[in-house]
Amino acid sequence: MQPQADDSRRHSHYGRTMGDVVRGLRQALVMLIFSAVAALVVAGLWWALQGGGFRSKVGIVSMVIAGLINLTGGTAFSRAADYEARAFLGMAADRDEPDTGEGLTGLGIFLFVSLPLFIAGGALYGSG
Repeated sequence: MQPQADDSRRHSHYGRTMGDVVRGLRQALVMLIFSAVAALVVAGLWWALQGGGFRSKVGIVSMVIAGLINLTGGTAFSRAADYEARAFLGMAADRDEPDTGEGLTGLGIFLFVSLPLFIAGGALYGSG
């Protein structure tokens, strides 16, 4: 029987440490904040050029951003940096797997970023 090397590195029942969970939630919060700021900026430009209701434009842009994040899996920018190197080495494109060091997987990005952004956009559009 071998002794445990280090109790501080022991994983939970699901194989994730609490640090991974906190990092994933922090990543989701940052993505939500940047998405909301981007939605406000784009809706502000749209409103300045065309006029009309600002709140409904923010709702539409939020839903579009949520759809784009959902389609790309939220990793379009982080994966784009190494596409050429991976293609040169004959490797497939990197998928967002839990072992890649990122906090959120595609499912986490959908649940914690895209879905809340889409619901908030729908609420803003409906009340505008």
